[in-house]
Amino acid sequence: RWEINPAPHTADGKTYVAQNPILNGPTAFVEADSWYKRDNLGAFGPSLGLAYSPNFDKGILGNFFGGVGKSAIRLGYRIAYDPISTFQVTAAAGRVPGLLLTCSSTLPTPTAPNGTTTPGCAAAPNVTIGNGFPTQLAAPTVKPSSFLNLPLQLNVNAPPITVFDPSLKLPTVHQWSASFQRELPLKMVMQASYVGRRGMRLYFAGNRNQINADSILPSYALLQQNFRNNCLPAGNGPLFPNDPLRPCVNPVTNIPILAAGTGITAATVNSSAAQNEINPLNNAAGSFAERIENNTLFFRLRPNQQFSSITYIDNSGDSNYHAFQFTLRRRFAQGLGLAVAYTFGKSIDNQSVDPVGAASGGGLSTTNSRTPTDLRNLNEEKARSDFDRTHVLNVTAVWELPIGRGKTFFGDSPGWLNQIVGGWTVNGISTYMSGEPFSVRSGVRTSNAAHESRAVVLDPNLKAKLQELPGTPGPVFFPNANGFAIPLPGQNGSGRNIFVAAGYYNLDIGIIKQFSITERVKLDFRTEMFNVLNRPNFDNPRDASVGSPSVRSSVFAQACCTTVAPPSTQAIIQTGESARVIQFALKLKF
Repeated sequence: RWEINPAPHTADGKTYVAQNPILNGPTAFVEADSWYKRDNLGAFGPSLGLAYSPNFDKGILGNFFGGVGKSAIRLGYRIAYDPISTFQVTAAAGRVPGLLLTCSSTLPTPTAPNGTTTPGCAAAPNVTIGNGFPTQLAAPTVKPSSFLNLPLQLNVNAPPITVFDPSLKLPTVHQWSASFQRELPLKMVMQASYVGRRGMRLYFAGNRNQINADSILPSYALLQQNFRNNCLPAGNGPLFPNDPLRPCVNPVTNIPILAAGTGITAATVNSSAAQNEINPLNNAAGSFAERIENNTLFFRLRPNQQFSSITYIDNSGDSNYHAFQFTLRRRFAQGLGLAVAYTFGKSIDNQSVDPVGAASGGGLSTTNSRTPTDLRNLNEEKARSDFDRTHVLNVTAVWELPIGRGKTFFGDSPGWLNQIVGGWTVNGISTYMSGEPFSVRSGVRTSNAAHESRAVVLDPNLKAKLQELPGTPGPVFFPNANGFAIPLPGQNGSGRNIFVAAGYYNLDIGIIKQFSITERVKLDFRTEMFNVLNRPNFDNPRDASVGSPSVRSSVFAQACCTTVAPPSTQAIIQTGESARVIQFALKLKF
């Protein structure tokens, strides 16, 4: 297979791209023929297969392979490619400088008496509600084309942008397999397989312009020291002026972040919102860094201060999958059919979220535990995939009961008796899956402004386990958050997906009674029972409809559910199996 994937371009053959690497700082935008350079003309995708049927009919090998034509060995290998989605290109096109201008304006505040406004845009009208809420801003005084060389702007006013890596490559997936199949007695066939997949240069989308707190951590530590000593963070007064029992002691006033010319004043760090970020119980250095970037350009906490966020689509994605698969099938004969399938596997990646959604903003948020905590440390994200299930077992069976005319029992029964005891069929589907992995979030942005960090696990033996908690609807995985802590300022917490949620089990059974009206007309009466054991299945806190993986949430570790109408597959697994459902049906065949 050869599938050409040319680099996308606009209808007139021209678009605008960054003249210099956009992540290295300020850059101008110039006309280009395409969004990125590569056309991927060498994307050949071969598929190779080999099958061999041993013909040993004697000795040990004859017994093992079952004789001539009774077994088969198969090998397979293929390369597949993932062409870029037009949805991703559309998301980027809507944010290209020179084609679009986004205006942002804020009202005056104590820390910004004149408010803030995107250069070239009108300021927000400073009116009271009594005078009517303004419906729109005044028209900009500049054209979008004048922003091909954007000025540096405060984070709160800077526009977002979505760009492609200029050297974007076509994601490649290598797939291979080896299997052994053998015919067994009793009309059974067994197959054992190994399958593997390697995803290389997969599409990845993330905010590469994340605000990082590293350079201001020394000042942040001094602000926290003042807070601990009952002083205002800036050290210019007591934190509790009306409480003589909590005096301000040993205040630190020589704090680098407050030096003249930085654009940060005591009022900025002493505000109630800033105090909440500085509080040592929170360690919200990432949120505090965002506050700094919203007020000054001095510290350059963003790699490129022309933009707020830079959703950068590149090939940082990586994945691995290995699995052993075993199947045992009995073809339907003499009234019995059976299939057993078991998979023991493991999937590893560095991001499980769909990059198409991320490219449009759907996957990137400060609280989404499926997206990376810190793009500077992407290696920390390599872990079990969000959807990984180590064990999966499926059993299906159909059995026509050997009762009735022409069968083992009551084989010569008269017509009226055969209508009662004959024509019965029982079928069932049993599914078991081990739980999905999940991460526990701290609920605080301790390292950067783009994402909450993961919580620090205090007990290395701590495991997620369904348990009852008085006063809480449904079970919880942890009784409280005592086994976790907020990371220190600048740190990202414990590893990704180190906890495993509860498994999933379901049993569906059907009973069919067939009545013979004439030789050509049959009537089936069906009784179908879904979740026949009435067993609840609870999802992990990340996906549960009521629950959160954040230790700061009031519903932390809850697993409870919303019921859905079966039969279903993924919907049931995600939201919790409904109670037992029994339905009846009539089917006329002629």
